[in-house]
Amino acid sequence: MRPSSLREKLLEIYVEQNIDSNEKCDMDVAKRCVMNYLRKKYDDKKIQKIIDDINSKYDLLNESKELKKKAQLSRYIDSIVLNRIRDSYKSSELLDIDSLNPVNFKALVKQVVVHFGYEILFIPIYNLNNIDIIVHRKDKKIAVLAIKSEPGNLIGLKTIRQLRYIANYYHCEQGLLITNTYFDPEAINEAPNISITLIDRDKLIPLVQDLVNGRQEKDREYLIDAKNEQKSSIFLEGEIKFPKTKVQVVYVKYYIDSNTNYLTFEGKLFNSGKRAASNISVDVKLFNRNNDCIYMKNFPIQKEKLESKEEVSFKFHFEEIPQHDWENLCRYQLKLEYKNTYKD
Repeated sequence: MRPSSLREKLLEIYVEQNIDSNEKCDMDVAKRCVMNYLRKKYDDKKIQKIIDDINSKYDLLNESKELKKKAQLSRYIDSIVLNRIRDSYKSSELLDIDSLNPVNFKALVKQVVVHFGYEILFIPIYNLNNIDIIVHRKDKKIAVLAIKSEPGNLIGLKTIRQLRYIANYYHCEQGLLITNTYFDPEAINEAPNISITLIDRDKLIPLVQDLVNGRQEKDREYLIDAKNEQKSSIFLEGEIKFPKTKVQVVYVKYYIDSNTNYLTFEGKLFNSGKRAASNISVDVKLFNRNNDCIYMKNFPIQKEKLESKEEVSFKFHFEEIPQHDWENLCRYQLKLEYKNTYKD
């Protein structure tokens, strides 16, 4: 269980129910929230104890009040940016994106994303590492990050990997990184491999112009690169167990291999620790809609030792899953196993 994430879920309930100091949260709704998050059936006493433990550690009521204030401020900022857009349209002058502060730039990016047909699923309660919004299109969840930087600064590899990590945290298949500057060559080369679409200054300005003019040209109907679309006949919710260990999952994706017709997983691991790791394997479980694990496999990584700051790619198949069983699959769970290597 991840208490901080469950805390977010309960906090959302406080915000949605508009609870003040004289009211109590609807416990039936809270219990269903806990059950859905844990994906296990507990009795009422156990569920109530989990809720009480979280409430004893965190002041959810006051936190929900602060979030409501932030939401009001966000709406106010959105109105400011919309006024800037209208003024730009009336004056026939391009909106100067460099004149916006980081908060207003993020608000502008949100308007651009919505303008091009993406639906906002939610805005994360805690802006984990500055993730901005989660949107979706064609059953794909996309994590959007807007970075306002000083002219001349290049967005690097570390930032796009950070976005990939956060996208995994929110079970997003893809990421969208938008900036008013440019990206360095390493970031540009890595992005397609980890399902991250990059929009730099040269790509953003025409999108802003389309927004200002209220136009949506066919060749820019969607922001995500076509090559980053996962051509898969199934959709699985993903969960990575123990993502904060020193051997980290940089990215993971699944698809139906067009040559073999097998469900295929591929990704990349990175050793962020100071010591080497050996005997690395990836354990994957597949669950049906009743939350029963119906397929599981352990795939050893074909590398004897992963040194500190070293990467390794992996790719494996589930050959035994018949096509008629694809529709029964609902989610996957990925867990890393390895041993630390110590020097004598």
